[in-house]
Amino acid sequence: MQAPCRYSRRLRAVGIHLLQDARLGDAPGRSAVAEITTDNALSGVRMCRSDGEIVEAVGGPAALVLIDAPAVVPDVTGRRDAEHVLAWLDIAAFPVTPSRMDKAYGGARGVALAAALEGAGHVVAEALPDQVLRQLMWEQEHPADRPPLDLADYRTAWLGVRAPAFRPRGGRARNDGLEPARAILAGNTDVAGWPPAEREGDLADLDEAAVIDAVACALLAHRCLHAPGDRWALVGDAAAGRIALAACPEMIDRAAINAARLRDEGTINIVPEVAGTQVGPPQSW
Repeated sequence: MQAPCRYSRRLRAVGIHLLQDARLGDAPGRSAVAEITTDNALSGVRMCRSDGEIVEAVGGPAALVLIDAPAVVPDVTGRRDAEHVLAWLDIAAFPVTPSRMDKAYGGARGVALAAALEGAGHVVAEALPDQVLRQLMWEQEHPADRPPLDLADYRTAWLGVRAPAFRPRGGRARNDGLEPARAILAGNTDVAGWPPAEREGDLADLDEAAVIDAVACALLAHRCLHAPGDRWALVGDAAAGRIALAACPEMIDRAAINAARLRDEGTINIVPEVAGTQVGPPQSW
């Protein structure tokens, strides 16, 4: 089991959607910062452009901050260790390498942002909003009080779960996916603090997509801090990149099995144990 850091559930739960492309300048899209309170309510969302604005929006006191962008980009080829594990969990993730980040985004904006947030006393990890939405959809049909599935049956069923498509393509949000994605989040947290639109048309849809990503990350941060230990997992480490997952016992078992196998094969170097299942509330980071 990964040794827990000396943090407790007193941490705030914050999620960030980061507009990753460092080459866009005055881009139409914006980053978003969301916070879920200890009683599982969205307290608000702030739209940002610069890293300084994001750090200011996160504010204080200390928070567990989950970002939907790479916070660590080690000098590797192929993909990071955590992404090797995710591939065996049937979870899609962009394979992060320095060359890919340079080609796709002109660099890795999340690395500097994560350093600034950690310097301000926050705990930072990565998250995949699609994976969060997908797990919440899974739990609609497979609530926590049901017995775990056989892992083969679990994988077959998991492959059939797909999160709504709502992210921008060609500068536009997928309008047909915005409401279903928002509804999934509304079924798992109080969204009374959802922000009204500040812009119109396609720009409003871009902002709404960013808010969905940020709230999904914040909801996972709250889950990591307050939910039972078999409802989240942490794959990877601070040096090689660590990704938080909304999880269930079957996913945690698959992650542990595949992480151990990949380490035995020499494919990954991160510890094979998957944080989460034995920690229990209050969660420690």
